Amino acid sequence: MDIHGLHFADPDWLLWLPAVPALLLLAFWHSRARHSTLMVGNPRLVAMTPAFFSPQLVPWLFRFLVMALCLLAAARPQAGQKKVEEKKPVTDLYVTLDVSGSMVTDDLKPSRVEAAKKLLSEFLDEVQNVRVGLTIFARISFTQCPLTTDVAMVKKLLQNVEPAPQSIKLDGTAIGDALVASLNRLQSGVTASAPAGATAPSVLHKLLGLGTPTPSPEESKPNSQAILLMTDGGNNAGIVDPLTAARIVASRGIKIYTIGLGSLTRRVPAFFLGPNGKRVYALDQNGNLIYEDPVDMGLLKEIARITGGKAYNASDDNTLKSVLQDIAHLEKKDVTVTTHWEYNELASYFLLAAFILLVLDLGMEMTVLRTLP
Repeated sequence: MDIHGLHFADPDWLLWLPAVPALLLLAFWHSRARHSTLMVGNPRLVAMTPAFFSPQLVPWLFRFLVMALCLLAAARPQAGQKKVEEKKPVTDLYVTLDVSGSMVTDDLKPSRVEAAKKLLSEFLDEVQNVRVGLTIFARISFTQCPLTTDVAMVKKLLQNVEPAPQSIKLDGTAIGDALVASLNRLQSGVTASAPAGATAPSVLHKLLGLGTPTPSPEESKPNSQAILLMTDGGNNAGIVDPLTAARIVASRGIKIYTIGLGSLTRRVPAFFLGPNGKRVYALDQNGNLIYEDPVDMGLLKEIARITGGKAYNASDDNTLKSVLQDIAHLEKKDVTVTTHWEYNELASYFLLAAFILLVLDLGMEMTVLRTLP
């Protein structure tokens, strides 16, 4: 909580401030009701006091300020801040998550997209020494989160991911375009402020102008970056062919790990999201059910093979463990990350002011404001 540059680390204590004057007024009235007092002090001072003000209120004012200052001190007031940074060895991992309409199919419970979110959330709980970025894609792709070491923030943004057309209006599965976009964001550090759906113009220009690049020995050296592609397969949209995109990624020395989401052998009924957000069976013009094809693991395995990565299926219980092991064995690079912020603690000043007021209260009670019972 910040108030004009003053930061409170434990602001919940401030909720008690409105109760302080009410409690002191009740205590003051109770004291007046129990005791009839005769003021002994400086008569001239009493005579000069306005009629609506009683010197007996002074100790109560001090007590109010003491209690208020103690509550403010308990809220840990802080001012100024210093960013503390340190270098850490990390792997850059960009997660590319399919949110096309077919991801609402329920061969993985409760749906493919929800199963993917659960698997990815568990993965983020276990993975270590990584900077994670998140891109979602259907016919076009969007950066959900740029590269960050704040895994908790990635998980929070992941919870808000919805399948098309709720998240991305244009449905389809453009795997090749999504891989090129993720590559661009990995290497150029494009942030969330970049135009939605923007892909890597330099990579696409090289692709369209020079054709498919051939990896050189220098370019093909393993580095500390990887892409984790999670999709139900079946590329049916976009400009760049998925295998061409894989070769571009491989030319940068980056591995792609793929996770297939859905049934491997059987066709399952297709769904789409209705206007109310509920899943509805997809029907053809004759009223017959439309079926989704099994996951195209052949394509995903080839993408992984080209880049030196591996392909997995989400229904395999060892998927999470295997991907974690593979990521852990990637090379790491030192990056400067913000570990925490340091503030100047001001609670002691508030407590000192409260102590001075308390001493003044006691001193006045024993001298000029002394009363006889």
